[in-house]
Amino acid sequence: MATRSRARTPPAPLEPMQAAFEASARRLPELQLQKIIANRAAASGFELDPGESEALAKQLLAGSKGSVTLDERSSLTEATITLTDEDVDEIRRLPDRIEAAMTGAAENVVKKSADVLLKAIRRQWPAIKAAHEEDRAAFTETIQLLWGDALDKLDMLIATAESVGGQAVAVARASRSKKRIALTAALGRLHIRGVQVANEVLTLLREGYADAAFSRWRTLHEITVVAIVLGDHGEALAIRYLDHDLVEAERAAEVYQRCHPKDAAKRNNTKALKQTMEDYEAVVAQYGSAFRSPYGWAAEALGKEKPTFQHLEEAADQAQMRLQYKAASFGVHAGAKGLTVSVADVFGEGPPGAASIGGLQEAGAETAYSLVRLTGPLLGPTWSVDKLAGLNVLIRLRDAAAKAFTRGGQAMRDATWVTEEEVEAWTRAGESVHAEPKDQS
Repeated sequence: MATRSRARTPPAPLEPMQAAFEASARRLPELQLQKIIANRAAASGFELDPGESEALAKQLLAGSKGSVTLDERSSLTEATITLTDEDVDEIRRLPDRIEAAMTGAAENVVKKSADVLLKAIRRQWPAIKAAHEEDRAAFTETIQLLWGDALDKLDMLIATAESVGGQAVAVARASRSKKRIALTAALGRLHIRGVQVANEVLTLLREGYADAAFSRWRTLHEITVVAIVLGDHGEALAIRYLDHDLVEAERAAEVYQRCHPKDAAKRNNTKALKQTMEDYEAVVAQYGSAFRSPYGWAAEALGKEKPTFQHLEEAADQAQMRLQYKAASFGVHAGAKGLTVSVADVFGEGPPGAASIGGLQEAGAETAYSLVRLTGPLLGPTWSVDKLAGLNVLIRLRDAAAKAFTRGGQAMRDATWVTEEEVEAWTRAGESVHAEPKDQS
């Protein structure tokens, strides 16, 4: 049976142990008192069995007066147990002694309980793993049925973009011109990283993790925007962009010193940290104080003292992507919105909380568009027949992938879906009908 989501079955929980532990703890005063009573009886010349010690302890703790009937003894008709001052002092000290003992006892109980739980999990795991694999196979089959064409087309686009981009970088590096060395290096590295992220998106989509895929597209969008800005402004800005690594290194060094002061104070580390600071001060002196900010490498080009990513989007003519970028951010951060909003919620039931067959078109289509935008700057500024043909192929593959994802989303909306609970209810109803005796009249 095809399902709309794939939830992993957890190991069966153990019986709650806290209540048993608390019940045992409450009995400790009584048990200690039983021990004192038994010792006192022995000192008086007779032995008490555990039940008699328990009855006497309960009567004493309850504040009751009177006698307790013991089992018949041939040489004993009546006995009196007298608690000494030492016994009374020991009883008074019981709460403190029990509290001290409880700490160690609790640690021991927790350890033993964890041992039992871990043993149970390991015992159950082969069956659970087999069930997971069976569910995953059925779920993946449904994903392939609905989205297989779109996912395959996106895979083809990613592979082609990697090839076209890689060829463009190889041609640029082989050129005798030294005018675009930094720009080629920056765009080439960004393209490699972007292709990797696109493959991550594809992997997540194949497993039904639409929100996670959309979050990874967010990273691809950031990479694409930076590549477009660098491509538009050329070599000088690319040099600044690459040099800005020294600013980020200084920030990381500050965090390292704050979080690991002992390690940072070691001789070999202090030398490296000193060099990092000197490099940082040098690039700030070269480019100005605005270079310190997270996007300071773009400050001069954009005419902003403290440029933001939104400023980069505007410069790259990608301001229209702000809404998608914001929506993708919900799955990245721990804000409350991420708990209530999901691109996979195509049934109006809230975030599925598991892999789902819904919502794959958002991340899939956006990844297709971003990947072509990312590859574009690598092919310019001079164009050849090969480059134009490569770009034309990428655009066709992008459009085909985007349309396929749209069709997948439409198929999701048009299909009639039932929940597992509904199927189980129908199954029970069918079994009930078959169990009824046939009318012989």
